[in-house]
Amino acid sequence: MVGAGQHGCWLGSYEKVHIAQIVPLIHSGMIAFDVGAHSGYYTLLLSRLVGKGGKVIAFEASRLNADNLRRHLEINRVCNVEVVEAAVTDRAGTAHFHDESYLSRLSKTGRVVQTVRLDDFGVPDFIKIDIEGAETLALKGARDILKAVKTTWFLALHEEASECPDMLMRNGYSIKWTSPCDLIAAPNKAASRMGQ
Repeated sequence: MVGAGQHGCWLGSYEKVHIAQIVPLIHSGMIAFDVGAHSGYYTLLLSRLVGKGGKVIAFEASRLNADNLRRHLEINRVCNVEVVEAAVTDRAGTAHFHDESYLSRLSKTGRVVQTVRLDDFGVPDFIKIDIEGAETLALKGARDILKAVKTTWFLALHEEASECPDMLMRNGYSIKWTSPCDLIAAPNKAASRMGQ
């Protein structure tokens, strides 16, 4: 993939372990969020898995990454993806963003970007989040989604996001660590019944 920054994206070896764990969780007709979509590696995968009856919302604040993402969607003739060019945080508004390198992130200085809350996009079936340390902010902006106890989450955690596992467990999710920094959180059965 052009702009992906990883040769494994086009060789088929990129994040192979994560892909193997995520694929069984996604079914046709689902709604999925790709938070930190970058150039679209996970977005394209999710698009294929949810099929024509499903939908993917891809969030990406970096202009370069968002441009590459749109190009990949066009090349692959993808019609079930909405691109939101904004940073996901705990509020709708603006924030500073550093995107001069492969890894872009919220910062105290840099370009001003739009910010959005996940709660403003409804309750999806699946959310993948990898946003370089802003994962806690994303969860704080997803209180309604957390309370619904319907969504399965895949989080790539960074040092700044140490609150995330506790936030998920407090809201009725069980956690499976897929690596020292990555987790899948699924609704507890009892919590799911209470949330209905």
